[in-house]
Order: sequence, then structure tokens, then C-alpha cells
Amino acid sequence: MRRDNRFRWFIIFACIIASVYYLIPTFRYYNISNEFKNSLEEIVVEQLNIDVSEVTENSRFIEDLGADSLDIANVFVSVEREFEFKIPDEEAKKLKTVGSLIRYVKNYSKKGEETVTNLERKAIKRGLDLQGGVHLVMEPNLPSLVEQLATNKDSRFYDLFDNIKNKPIGSGEDFITFFLTEAESRNFPLDLYFNRDKRIDENNNVREVSKYLRDEADDAVERALEILRNRVDEFGVAEPNILKQGAHRIIVELAGVDDIGRAKELIGKTAKLEFKLLKSIEAGEEVFDAFDRILRQQIEGKPISTDTTKVDSLKAPKAPSTMTEKSLAELLGQSDTTLTEADKESTVLVDEKTFGEGPFRSLLANFTPYGGWNGVHEQNVPAVKRLLEREDFQKVIPTDAAFYWDAKPTAHLGENYYELFLLEKDVALGGEVVTDARPTTGTGYDPTTAGKPLVSMTMDRGGSKDWSRITGANIEKRIAIVLDDKVYSAPVVRTQIRDGRSSIEGIPTMNEAKDLSIILRTGSFSVDMDIIAEQSVGASLGADSIRKGSTAAAIGFLLVVIFMIIYYKMSGSLADIALLLNLIFIMAVLAGFHATLTMPGIAGLILTIGMAVDANVLIFERIREELQTGKTIRAAIDSGYSRAFITILDANITTLIAAVVLYQYGTGPIKGFALVLMIGVSSSMFTAIVVTRCIFDFITGRYALQELSI
Repeated sequence: MRRDNRFRWFIIFACIIASVYYLIPTFRYYNISNEFKNSLEEIVVEQLNIDVSEVTENSRFIEDLGADSLDIANVFVSVEREFEFKIPDEEAKKLKTVGSLIRYVKNYSKKGEETVTNLERKAIKRGLDLQGGVHLVMEPNLPSLVEQLATNKDSRFYDLFDNIKNKPIGSGEDFITFFLTEAESRNFPLDLYFNRDKRIDENNNVREVSKYLRDEADDAVERALEILRNRVDEFGVAEPNILKQGAHRIIVELAGVDDIGRAKELIGKTAKLEFKLLKSIEAGEEVFDAFDRILRQQIEGKPISTDTTKVDSLKAPKAPSTMTEKSLAELLGQSDTTLTEADKESTVLVDEKTFGEGPFRSLLANFTPYGGWNGVHEQNVPAVKRLLEREDFQKVIPTDAAFYWDAKPTAHLGENYYELFLLEKDVALGGEVVTDARPTTGTGYDPTTAGKPLVSMTMDRGGSKDWSRITGANIEKRIAIVLDDKVYSAPVVRTQIRDGRSSIEGIPTMNEAKDLSIILRTGSFSVDMDIIAEQSVGASLGADSIRKGSTAAAIGFLLVVIFMIIYYKMSGSLADIALLLNLIFIMAVLAGFHATLTMPGIAGLILTIGMAVDANVLIFERIREELQTGKTIRAAIDSGYSRAFITILDANITTLIAAVVLYQYGTGPIKGFALVLMIGVSSSMFTAIVVTRCIFDFITGRYALQELSI
């Protein structure tokens, strides 16, 4: 009796059509993407008149090019001619770099065609190991969090905290456990130091404090997860992988990122924004008087006094001054026991005229005639930082003030100087009031910022009200914009600012302005996040992985195909058809779920190729046995499939169980391998049992075979 396979054929053809539908975007995207990139590269190379190799070695080079590097208008004309569409004038004004032009063209769609961006969204993604990128492991800085949460930071607290901060922590412990254990051993009154908002009972309950600190640590990680996702989304990475691992660790995988250093800077930056008032010049001069006195006494070998009695103030020399080199030993005095042999050989630039009376001021340059305060030559920065960290220097700095460094050097007559600011410790306004931040360029109204990158910020209603009050009370005074303890700008307040707008200047490149605006929009981490492990894969290594993986898969496929044809003849060719369909179905399922293909995934695919014909081997051997008993061809086929089915099912179920366990409990690469294996096992059963059986039934029903080629 002839089997009715109409429903089975319908399922087979439906699967094939669905597979083609899901795979077309992948093939179109990777073909169009290469053609698209090559076309744009040719256009840019033509405008710049440079060697193609200079461009193809660093794709970021193209994307970052702006109007200052090439005639962007000519690039527009070339792009419009190449891709046959017109860029509207209002859109052209927004396209400042070739990178923005690329994104515009990728999102442009002719009538009836999909954009490159839509194709990219539907295509199979390549994992980190196949297209290059960065893998980071981050965790909150728990010592910093504990210090931040303490409400009473006196000498007793720091005696405990500093004693254990840098001690090695045993496996299975974290800093919070270590801190609480040490506090309990010292009978430390935790309730006096962690009684924030009365969340800790006043009974020195270690368990309560432990719960409070751990809850705050968990909250910091959850906030960091959300902030990281927002930052990466704004950065424009396709299909990032950001997930929590264990209690406090976060895994960040960014595939396809070319500028790894920029990505790390964007992800790891705390972005603590503060607005602080500058101390008066007079207050700073008094501190410098005390610094000079300490150094003079040390150079002369006298006992050091921290007396801050007012003396006749010197002025730092005007930049540029006649600077001469002196050894660090001459500056600090030979009696300084902290000097190493390397220190004695290192030199600083000092002004000879002021060195005798003002050794500290001789390291500085007076920038007040240029609208600044005091600059430090880049050669002197390490020495000045070392002096400012000394205990005797710290004692003469007012308790309500602290020194901050400029975020970037100021170039003056071919030399680089870093400004040194004395700011109030109290924060006049916090960065949490910023609701929006956008990169832009300065206008011609201000010659110091005209054409230069800056970030324009908008504040919320409460922040705008506070900003209006602060600026109104400090007319003709300077307010520093501080980001992560670095001063980005310290403008003079000319008028009261009522609309809650301000800007950050002194940003070297537009890329840095973009990254900073992303960070400010997405918010700052509540605690410092440390990158404790990183792994980067270059694009060339990823391409090499694809090439080798594809070669291995092709060789494995061909060997299996040849073996099946030689050993099982015509029946073996049916198994090969099933094997080809199996590969198509696997890739289609991956595309349908927008999965990411990794090197372990390719390994799973290659393993599936070898395993996929196992079922057909069992079936064909059973058919051979049935034919040897004298059964007809149709009866042998029926008996072969029915008797081999249970064995095939048992073998595949056990493999499927192993794959499910790997997927459930594995991480990253293991999950990719397990996913492809699960899809492959399910697909191979369908192609081996259903597809080949339908083909056998079609052949035996259509032709009166006297002998089966098997």
C-alpha cells in the first residue's frame, strides 16, 4: 500500500521556504555590507588622495574623518552619485563626519528595498571571537563603597579602614566580610559609623551592618548594569552581551568594536560630575607661602614648621619664565630620607629668580595674565603631585579646600602646562541634575571655543533653580566643572544663568565630546567600577577564525558526502541531501532567533555534520539486513525505518539532554556550542527520518525498482 506523504512534503517545503526567508537577509547583509564599505572607502580615498591600505587597516580612521580632514561637500556629491539618492540639505548639515554619513546611508532605503540597518538586525550575528572586540569583567570597588557609606569618618574609622584596605583577601571572602570580621575582633562600634537614615539598629549588630552593606553593594551592581546597557546602546554596538556573574561581577562583551581603548574608557568611566567654587587667589597664595616655608626649611636642614603666619607673598613667575633644571634632591633637600636613587637623578624645571625665597612657586607658572591661575610644566607635574601628598603639606591646606588638576594640558609657546586649582571641598551642585548632554562645537562669539568640541548640558527644574542662585551669588567668580576629580573648565561667571544651561569645554576631539555626552546622559556609577580582567580579539584574528572554521566545516562536509556516496551509493546521496538541508535548517533557526554565531558554535556545527548521518547509517544497515532476508524493497525500507527509529531516538535524546545541561549551566562559549548542538540534533532527526523516507517513498512509488542501490 502506497503511503500518503502529502502532509510530510508540505512540512518539508514549508521548512525550506521559511529557511530561505530567514537566511536571505544574512546573505544580503554580508554581501551589501562589503560592497557598501568598499564604495565608501573608494570615495574617501579619492577625496584624500591616499593609499587604500591606509584606510583598510583601520576602519575607524574613515569614520572619524570630519570636515577638517576633507571636503565633506565633495564626499556628499560622490556618495549621492554612487548610491543614487539625494541627501536633503537639512540632513547634510547634521552630517559632520564620514561616520555619521555612513550611518545615514545605512538607514536610507529606496522604495521597496530594506535598509542596511534592517538587514543587519535580521542577519546572523558574528560573535566576539569571529569579528573581534573586547571582553571585560567588572566589579564594584568594595573598599571605596564602604568608605562612601560610612557616615562618621574620623581617625578611628580610618585606622581600621586603612589597616585592612590593601591586605590580601582569602579565597571565598570579599572586602565587606573581611572588614566586618576585623571590626568585630576590635569591638568596633559599627552603629556609630553606619547609621545612615537610621537603617542600622544602635546595638552594634554586625549582621545588620553586613546586610546593609551587601544590599548597597547589590544595588550598586544593578545600577551599574543599567548604566552600562544604556552607555553601550548609545555607543552603537550591535548585539552587546552584558550580564551579571556571581554576586558582584559584570561581564561585558562588545563584538565588532575597533577602538577597544575608546570602548574601555566609555564603559569604565565613573562620570562623577560636580560644580565647585574656586578659592580666592589670596587664599591660594597663603597656602603657597606655607609650602615655600616648608621647603626652605627642609633645604636649609632646619626643623620643619607648619606655622601659617602671613608673610610677604611672592608671585609665581609669569609663563614663560627663564626655567633651569635642578635635581629633585636640590628641591627637597639632601636630608629627605624618602629620596631614592632614581629620585636623585630626576630633574625639575624651576625659575632661578624665585627658587631661593619660593622653592615651591619656582615650580609654577603664573597664568593670571592669561585668565588662568597657576600652571605646572608637564615635567614638574610628578614632583608637585608628590609634594601635595605629603603629610606636612596636607596640614597647611585649609580643611574646606582641596587641590585639583586640569584634565588636559594648556599649550603655551610650545610647552605644555597643567593648571592647578584650589577648590572648595563642598559641592555647589551635583551632576545628577543634568537631564541632557549633547556634543556640539563652539560658536564664533567666543574666540577661545570657536569651532572646538564641547558638551552642552541642560538641567532639571530643581537644578536650574539652584544653578541660577549659585551663579547669581558668584558674579565675576570662577566655578569649576569637575568630572572624576579632574577640572575640565573653570569659567568666570559673567551673568546669572537662569535657564539651567552650561557647557563643558576643553575637550580635545569630537569623539571624546560624544563619549562624554553619552556618559552624562546615562548617569554615573554610584561606586567606582574596576575592570579586573579583559580580553581583546583583533578583527584580523576574527577573520582568520572564520576562514579556518569555514574551511574545517567544508572539509568535514565533503568527506562525509564522499564517504556516504562511496559506501551507500544512491542511498548515500539521499543522506547527503538530508545533510545539506540539515545545515540550512540550523542556520535558518539561528537567523530566525537573531542568534550570535561564535567559534564554539562553529565547532558544534562541525560536530553536527559528523553526527547527522548516524541515523541514516543505522537505517541503511537495517535495510540491508532486511533485503538479505529476501524482503521486497518497499518492505525492507518500511522495516528499516521502523526498527531503527527507537535506537535513533534513544541516541539523540541522550545527546540532547547533555546539550541542555551544557546550555543551562555553561557560560558564554559553552552556551554557544550547546545551542547549535541542540538545534543540530533536532534538525538531523527530522532530515534523516522524515526527509529521506519521503524521498525513498517517492522513488519506489514512481519507479519499479528491481534492486536498491544501497
